[in-house]
Amino acid sequence: MTLFVSLITFIIFQCLQWDTIHAFSFSSTFLGQTRFTYRPNISFKNNSHLSLIMLRNFDLPEALIFYGLDSILNPCHSSTRPGLLRLVEEARQDNIPVIFLSERLSIEELKQKVESSEHIFLNLNEKNHIHYRSSKEEFVVLWDEQYEPYDPLYDPPTFQGKGVGHAPCPAALLDAIHTIKIQPKGFGGSSGFGVKHSESTRSPLPQHCVVFVSSSSDSVDGSKNINGIYDGSGSLSRDRCIASRLAGMRSIYIEDEHLSCSAEDVCDGVVQSYGTKEDWSMVTIDDISTPGSFWLNMAQAKDEQGFKVDSKSVIASMVEKRMGIMKSVDLSKTSELNTWMVDLPTDIDALLKDIDPL
Repeated sequence: MTLFVSLITFIIFQCLQWDTIHAFSFSSTFLGQTRFTYRPNISFKNNSHLSLIMLRNFDLPEALIFYGLDSILNPCHSSTRPGLLRLVEEARQDNIPVIFLSERLSIEELKQKVESSEHIFLNLNEKNHIHYRSSKEEFVVLWDEQYEPYDPLYDPPTFQGKGVGHAPCPAALLDAIHTIKIQPKGFGGSSGFGVKHSESTRSPLPQHCVVFVSSSSDSVDGSKNINGIYDGSGSLSRDRCIASRLAGMRSIYIEDEHLSCSAEDVCDGVVQSYGTKEDWSMVTIDDISTPGSFWLNMAQAKDEQGFKVDSKSVIASMVEKRMGIMKSVDLSKTSELNTWMVDLPTDIDALLKDIDPL
């Protein structure tokens, strides 16, 4: 009986202390995405009102990078992967740029293959929402007036890969994001929470970029080299995840049917597909935000073993090594050509001697 009376007393006390009016509070995140949280208004004895605001600031991605043609199209029948258009549309609504990046195709070749699968990509490209890039060639940027002025602090070098920045080198990824500009939005807090003002126009930061990699790249291109160079792990999908990690970006691995994941220890998440609205699960922009369904904190540039690295130093070392390999290959070809040219006059002389008696 005593317990029952105590319970009734507690309920009455709460009713007297708490207002019956409830409201929703919201927080605006780094890129302006809004999230609502339910909270009560609390009435204190001195009749002053203080709202407990459950503020959750989280960062949306600043760029989505689909690494390799196989992350965009089904390798078997060259159709768009299920759920890709949905994810691209979500990114468009949140003003998140999308980059299609290839290491084996030129920009124009990549563009033709993608746009022939879905004509909607042509419209998205014309509106500068989708950007085609290739590690094989430099993309020369002529900034429009809408991007000026921007903070010189965020004016990074371009085309560090010099045509040999393919995975596991992170140069192709960093070169790709350095060719686009975004206008980051701030977020506001209250009741003691932090406030971040809007930033100057700049390139996306690596720690806010998400890379998508497909296991199909191992069956399609895994055994091929680029420019006579193949210094990877033997799995192209794994190399691309390592490149993402070295660049300080997050990576999502698409494990296609009959092709197991080869990068469990170097990727941030493994999924079967992007997922459609009819699927039980699908990858959304919220899932790949920070914090999201796959990680809690921003990425840091690390190597395959998990040690912190300087991306610029890694790029400089790998590019120098690869340029040296290419130079040696060119010299060997030149040597073979010179040998053939030296032997050529002898053969001609012999032919002319055979002709003289005639």
